[in-house]
Parts: sequence; C-alpha cells; structure tokens
Amino acid sequence: AEKYPVNLLMSGPAGGVSGACWVAAHAGFDNFMTFDMGGTSTDVALVENGKARLRRETTVGDITVRASSVDVRTLGAGGGSIAHVPELTGALRVGPQSAGALPGPAAYCKGGELPTVTDANVVLGYLPDNALLGGDMIIDKEKAEIAVQKIADAMGLSLKQAAAGIIDIVNENMFGALRLISVEQGYDPRDFALMGFGGAGPLHVNALAKLTGSWPVIIPRGPGVLCAYGDATTRMRDEASRTFIRKFSDTSVAEVRGLLNELAARAQATLDAENVPKKEQTVTYQADVRYQGQALRLTIDFTLDDLLREGLEGIGERFDVMHEKQNTFRSDASKELLNLRAVVEGDSAFGTAQGIKKGDTSPEHARLNERKIYVEGRDQITNVYDREKLLAGNQIPGPAIVMEMDSPAKSAV
Repeated sequence: AEKYPVNLLMSGPAGGVSGACWVAAHAGFDNFMTFDMGGTSTDVALVENGKARLRRETTVGDITVRASSVDVRTLGAGGGSIAHVPELTGALRVGPQSAGALPGPAAYCKGGELPTVTDANVVLGYLPDNALLGGDMIIDKEKAEIAVQKIADAMGLSLKQAAAGIIDIVNENMFGALRLISVEQGYDPRDFALMGFGGAGPLHVNALAKLTGSWPVIIPRGPGVLCAYGDATTRMRDEASRTFIRKFSDTSVAEVRGLLNELAARAQATLDAENVPKKEQTVTYQADVRYQGQALRLTIDFTLDDLLREGLEGIGERFDVMHEKQNTFRSDASKELLNLRAVVEGDSAFGTAQGIKKGDTSPEHARLNERKIYVEGRDQITNVYDREKLLAGNQIPGPAIVMEMDSPAKSAV
C-alpha cells in the first residue's frame, strides 16, 4: 500500500464485495449482485462464479487511472439523499445532493430540515420510530413528517403518498445502476441473487429485487459492517502484466507461455515477500483480446493447462462467446492480443460462518410487536421481529419488519 497507493482506490466498496463473496460462499450462491447502500451513495457490483468482475481503469471524479479494481458502480443515492421539487418542472427528484452526517435527515434530530430518503422511510413506518439506531440514537417521526410534508405540499399529495414517491424514485435510480452492471453487460439479472447491505441497503433490497427479478434476496448478518468482514477475509493478491500486441497468427503458444511464466514469477515474488507459502499460492492468467482494428478489448481468463490443451484458438473462442454476449454478434475478423497478465493469490482467508439453530416454520418466538406501515398504496398492520431470535426454517409472512441493531430495519415484503 505504501509503495503503490493507487491500488487503494475504491478499496472501501471493494471490501463490501469481498465480504459479500464470503457470505455467499457459505450460503451456497456463486452468481449474485451486490447492493451496498449507505448514507450518501450506493455501490453495486456483479459476481459471477464466485468472482467479482474487474475493470482495468478506475475513475474517481473526473480522473481516470489505469489501475485494476473491482468493477463497482456508484451513484448518488443514499439514506441522506435530499428530495426536492424543482420549480421549473414540478417533478419530484431525489439526490444527488445529500444531507450527509451533519445535519443529516430531519428524523435524526441533528438540525436537518430537508426531506431525505431516511425521513420517507420513517414516515412510511419502514424505519420504526421506537428503534434506537446503533442502540442509542433516537428517531423523531414528527420531524420526519414535517420535512416530507414540504414535498407533499409542493406536489398536491398526501404525506404518505409523497413519502412513497420519494422511495419509488430512489429505487428506480438504484435499479438503473443494477441494470448497468447486468443487462448492459449481457447478463440477465433474473439469473442472479441480490445481496443487500450497508446501513440502508436492507430497507430497499426487496423492492430492488422486484424490479430486477433477482432471486433470492440475501441480507447478511451485520449488514452495516460487511465491508469490515470483507477486509478481514480477503485473499492476498498481486498481478503482473505487459503489453504484447500480436495477431494470433504472428505468435505461438510457446512464446505466450514463456512470457506468462515470467509474469507469474514477478507476481509470486510479491507474495513471497509477504511470507505466503508457495503451496498456498494459486496462479491464473489473463489476456486482453480484440478483433483486429477494433477499439473494444475484452479480458479472457484461462490457465496454462487451458492454453496448452486448447491453444490460442481456445482463447479466441472464449473471446467470441464473451463478445457475442455483450454485443450480440461475433466477427470473422482476425483476433489480436494486446496485454498478457498473471494473477497470483494466496490461500483463502475464509473463516467459519456462525451457525443458526434450527426451528419450525413459526417465527412467533421472535415477534416483538405489531405496527402500521404504508405498503402498496394503503396502510397495513404488520409484525415486527427480532432477527437475533429467528431460527433457521422460520417463515415470515409479509409485509413484515425485521430489526437488527447495526441496520435499522428490513422490510420483508
């Protein structure tokens, strides 16, 4: 980190993805999308076959850096996103402006007066006002109602209709981000589970699952600190790469193999310096490939065994399949190598997941109380449950609210 600080870019969101991989591996899911919603922004990523998709360029603000990172897409939508009605259009907008931690949402009693997504959740009853955030932070429903009433007055709606509108719009914004990492990359979100975490993620993940068609919804234990789980369970990793621009017809398996072995030795030296035993190191390889004369490049993963067994034609076929998946066609044009890369990882740091005792289908032992919430255009009476008391096999009829200390609430609809 001290020698190459550029590699720390986006490491926070990447920690959440790593933690999600840890949870999903124990839950038995290889293909899923991550939905990390905090106070000011939302980060989404796609994981296929247990591995997060990577990108070779990292963009921070207006600066693009040629450094590898997990392909996390970020948008300005969070619990603190401010709802407003521009005078010019009269249409409800949510974000990207945020109330931040200070003054924060009106319901937090820290001086905030503008209506936020959190205030809308409080008004609708999804975030119970008798809950203590983090065990000690009071929620003021009256202040939330006063803030959201500004939107209701501006649009000629009832208080709860305005609050529901705020939630619907922020959900649509986040749905767009999930489409960006799935549909626009050639993936069908219905083939993926959806994992929600972060302070606000569990409140919205079920609605996002309805919009995307993803199933099932996964909410890990301790969703507010999943990034820390990721940092604790991540694998030591380094990679070495070099430019190698050749048409497939102008090189050979032997030449490519020799270069890959040199790159692997360079990457392994980093893990050796960190005292990672050789027997715990795994090496995989990548090649950036394109059709000759084309600007678009795709990264193809393979092993040395794949290269020796299938030759460059095997890499070419994988490129054709990926290109067709993302762009709906493949070409007969000659293929061209651009970069070669060796990726070395240490042994998995996955720990043992905490088990949950088995129970029957009834969740009555975990029921705290009942309250009124606004769902599908009307008030409904729903049960509130304590997650710590739920057992494996319990079935909760929705709509319902499940409480956990480090994440305000989860609406199981």
